[in-house]
Amino acid sequence: MRGAPVHPQHATALDRAISADRLSTYVRAAAGDRERARALDVWDRDVASAVLADVAIVEVAVRNALNDALTRMQGERWCVRDIGLDDRSRHKLAMAWRDLPRGRRTPGRVVAQLVLGFWVDLLDSGGTVGREPQQFSVSYEDLWRAGLARALPGGRVEAVADGGRFTRTWTHDKLRMVQALRNRAAHHEPLVNGIPLPGRAQSRLPRISVQDGCEAYLLVLRMIDRDLADWVTRESRVPAELRRRP
Repeated sequence: MRGAPVHPQHATALDRAISADRLSTYVRAAAGDRERARALDVWDRDVASAVLADVAIVEVAVRNALNDALTRMQGERWCVRDIGLDDRSRHKLAMAWRDLPRGRRTPGRVVAQLVLGFWVDLLDSGGTVGREPQQFSVSYEDLWRAGLARALPGGRVEAVADGGRFTRTWTHDKLRMVQALRNRAAHHEPLVNGIPLPGRAQSRLPRISVQDGCEAYLLVLRMIDRDLADWVTRESRVPAELRRRP
């Protein structure tokens, strides 16, 4: 039964498995109560499982939406053309290409190999390509204006509802929240105290809550397909798990 006390023998085994450093995070969150700390660790597992079930749909939806936009812009074989990617994106694309056997390097299979970070990166400002002295800046604003924005037909409505403007930067911020939550859950990092956002160490809001991350991925889904977002909202186990926090 979820939330029930852990048998002493199992408690000892759990403490050994999760390490003193990890357990200390939960002990602090439980105000020193070690039994509640163990319950929080188990609860973290259940929340992460529920989050990843939702994010599995979100990742595929984002990948397909942006791939469809790139295909409209550059053709099905955009991944083998110079479409203005920076070195960071080229590296991730090369890794996806390398990980496939030679006879299986079709556009669809290459796209399926690309991690969420590749798609999130396409909506940031862009980096550089080449090495000095032949190193040049790449602007992903150009890709956004050329067609990536059209991958998110509900973007303007959602941005207004959120109090923002439908820009590449605003969209990238939402996807970074999704990516941070996804990575935290997938890497089995504690969720109990929120999720740190890369690059926000000095920010007024260096962390977001699980709820914030879930709202971000549902917003992203609504930008792509409101019916899909509605289905994920109805099926999601996350709200129930959050209510069960020990």
